Amino acid sequence: MQDLWWQIKDVDSFTVYVALGFAAVVCWFIHEIVRSPMLAWVSTPFLAAGGIVAPTLLARRMITLSYDKTVNTVMATAVGTLAMLLLILLTTWLWALLVEFRVSRTKLAAIPTRPRRIRG
Repeated sequence: MQDLWWQIKDVDSFTVYVALGFAAVVCWFIHEIVRSPMLAWVSTPFLAAGGIVAPTLLARRMITLSYDKTVNTVMATAVGTLAMLLLILLTTWLWALLVEFRVSRTKLAAIPTRPRRIRG
């Protein structure tokens, strides 16, 4: 685990720039399609982290997506960003299910009404 941190520390600047670019594009898509700027801003660091960590993890497992180093970096970064996007979507979906379940179990209290006054 400690050598993973050292490998992440030694990530080149090209990988970081590509990950930030992918994160910015996905953030913009979330902002425009979902119309949720807060979700877009909150998910941006996670998307960037997924794009930075994915090439390191794929290299540790000796998984090569392309023989060209630049193309391999871009593809691994894209895979990491998309994997993190799927994780964010799954978390958001599970949270919505949990909230819906909690709301459906609440018992609504009836509001007592005043009796009608008899006019005479």
